[in-house]
Amino acid sequence: MDHTAGRCPFAAQRETHSGFHPLHLRRSILNREVLRPVLRQLGLETMPHDPHVTLAHSTVPVDWGLKVFEPDPHRIAITPQKPRFERGAAGGVDLVFGAPELEARWQALRDAGAVWDLPPFVPRVAFGPAPAELPSICFFAGPVLFGPEWRATPDCVKADAPQPSVKA
Repeated sequence: MDHTAGRCPFAAQRETHSGFHPLHLRRSILNREVLRPVLRQLGLETMPHDPHVTLAHSTVPVDWGLKVFEPDPHRIAITPQKPRFERGAAGGVDLVFGAPELEARWQALRDAGAVWDLPPFVPRVAFGPAPAELPSICFFAGPVLFGPEWRATPDCVKADAPQPSVKA
């Protein structure tokens, strides 16, 4: 995944490999079509711009030179376990599910020094505005194909997030 420098000093990951920096690490969903049944269930018509799972959001600097903080360049397929809907921090709706692979990666980042100031980690994808009533049952199946990990500093996330190349 190629990023260009300009808006954010850490936009070009290939140029920033070491040193102590805050960390934001995430994986985008490549096969966005698996989210369509979820959108219909919620009565939403618009696909999120960049559906993803955040694995780390540490405002406390970590050593980017450590192997554990290097972005994994491989795609992974995950079958979500026990999917459900929850209200997100901004009042939107999130799709929440179990994924031992993502949970293990999050724990490895925490064990290496990344600080997680948010509620306990559970893989989640934000969908935007929530209906008044959330459905009690979530009809969602996988597998979900996640792209390579993407790393930035938390203050650079919005300016330089990867643009998905897969059409919804």
